[in-house]
Amino acid sequence: MRISRVLCFCAAAALCIASIGSVAQAGHMGKFHLRFNDDRSFKIVQFTDTQDDEDTDPRTVQLIEAVLDDQTPDLVVFTGDNVTGGCDTPDDVMVAINNIVQPVDERHIPWLVTFGNHDEDHTEKTGLDEAAMLKIYMSYPYNINQWGPRNVEGTGNMYTLIYGSRGMRPVFNIWALDSGRYAPDEIAGQSLDGYPGWDWIKHSQIIWYVETSKFLEKRMHAKVPGLMFFHIPLQEFATMWEMQDRHAVVGEKNEDVCPGPFNSGFYAAMLERGDVKGVFVGHDHVNNYVGNYYGIYLGYSANTGFGTYGLSGDERDRLRGARVFELNEDDPENFSTHMVYATDYGIQ
Repeated sequence: MRISRVLCFCAAAALCIASIGSVAQAGHMGKFHLRFNDDRSFKIVQFTDTQDDEDTDPRTVQLIEAVLDDQTPDLVVFTGDNVTGGCDTPDDVMVAINNIVQPVDERHIPWLVTFGNHDEDHTEKTGLDEAAMLKIYMSYPYNINQWGPRNVEGTGNMYTLIYGSRGMRPVFNIWALDSGRYAPDEIAGQSLDGYPGWDWIKHSQIIWYVETSKFLEKRMHAKVPGLMFFHIPLQEFATMWEMQDRHAVVGEKNEDVCPGPFNSGFYAAMLERGDVKGVFVGHDHVNNYVGNYYGIYLGYSANTGFGTYGLSGDERDRLRGARVFELNEDDPENFSTHMVYATDYGIQ
């Protein structure tokens, strides 16, 4: 049995909130108590950049359904650009959301979303911003998103613990952050023209992560290993590719790494804390590489959605897919991960 319902926060999460207040108000047990299976396994599927409107390309839905039925994950994470600017009304947004999340929810699989740079492209027309969309996502029975801590940049920053197959000991942690949207046109009267045009993980998010990580270590008497999910890659993704022979990089890079213009120090914070074992993103649709960058795996999932750009020519849809993560309770730090593709399921 993969999950069990709970109606209140677990003791650890409640103590966490009481101890560090708004800094940690994003960890929860919420609707579901995630735990390893009886065979000590736990599987996660990452979908990213489904990026469509209410007329979602049916192949996107087919791919999601095929992956869910084949992989039978215990948790699904959507890493941003879930919908895009083609929606004209609030109803359009709700239909676009439902098209991608209903296949997960109806299979009774816990799931969560992070936001990307395109999720608010429709907001001027529809009036629905990230907070309004998060409310829609959270209305689904098997969604485990949370509102996120107060006074921290972004929407829905959170963590959720995965407990052992028996007892109440946390074995693993899933972090999910909002990596923002776009860089401003200028800062301090100076133009950012010519710099990368996307957003970055902000200082308040880094502080929240560090303080929450420290609290969990103190509460559990050990660091809790975990995976971090968000949308826009860090600058270290590009550096790792440039030095790929040193970092056992596997996979493809078919477009530029597109981070924000500033390195805000998030990777360094994770490296110092030592609990995050992997950071996985979307954003750059036709990159799917992963490598071990000084003890933290940095990786892409190629995009899931058929309604947006892919490779060129006859290979346009070759990399549409999802990333799979397999955890073992006896050695959770050494997870395995691989891509599955639409072509594996005969979807073209």
